Amino acid sequence: LRVSSMPSLRRAFAVAAVLFAAKTPMPRSYAQKMPKASHAFTAKMCAGSRFLESQRRDALFVDPLASKLAGPEGLQQPMGDWIMVPRTRFGDDFIIEHYTQRGVRQLVLLGAGMDARAYRLRLPELKVFEVDLPILFQDKEPLLEGETLRVQSRTAVPTDFSSGEDWSWRLRQCPDFDPRQPTVWLLEGLMMYLTAREASETFRRLGALSAVGSALFFDAISASYVRQGIVVGGAPFLGGSDRYGDWLRDLASFGSTQVWDFASLQVDRWNRRLNKDWARTLSPAELYGRNVVLFVESHKV
Repeated sequence: LRVSSMPSLRRAFAVAAVLFAAKTPMPRSYAQKMPKASHAFTAKMCAGSRFLESQRRDALFVDPLASKLAGPEGLQQPMGDWIMVPRTRFGDDFIIEHYTQRGVRQLVLLGAGMDARAYRLRLPELKVFEVDLPILFQDKEPLLEGETLRVQSRTAVPTDFSSGEDWSWRLRQCPDFDPRQPTVWLLEGLMMYLTAREASETFRRLGALSAVGSALFFDAISASYVRQGIVVGGAPFLGGSDRYGDWLRDLASFGSTQVWDFASLQVDRWNRRLNKDWARTLSPAELYGRNVVLFVESHKV
């Protein structure tokens, strides 16, 4: 039997993997720079996971820059592939679908980390905007010197989410960003590190910059999961919700939302794809009191 075909076992594995990650220590050099460097370290861990996936013959994606961006720290302690592989592939498919079928030409990565989609997805008219901590870009930008973009442009937007700094103002200052045009937003590995207040403000700002036709994808956890006290790479989980659809409707005017049970998605190695054929969505009532990892996609219609 394949675990991917058994949602209950996969859900149990996901819970165990998250709780195991909570005990993962961070190298001393990074721990001394807490707390912001802890988020930069998790970005390196994610790149380490993308590197490992890229080495497989049945890889769901290939990231040629992952090893360089992960560095020794990320390669030594990669993030769990149980979440990184499906999340990365879901995001790739989401971007490509909206580019090829819906004509969206702007991509904003909030909490971009060591993402390298601008260098691996061949989307020649796409403008990519990466928003993340200044400390992260201090490490990332020198590593990307001399690499060839596969998109029209890439813009780094340094900002500090936790300080209350208005990242949306910085994004508005980018000459290539046009809030009158639809945008694809990816918030991978971000929402669980934001408090409810920070998440609400993020949705408000995101909504104000989103024209009709914009789309959003992020991973998250249910409200009860926050009480597990999870810490990954030194960065604690601070927020989760059972009502992301309501939040997005009321705060960002994104009226069409699907909240996927992560455990019901299947990594199909044979066909090298992420299978959503039997995936199930969850209502707030179904989420209440349960520890669930979520994939959320939403559209402004």
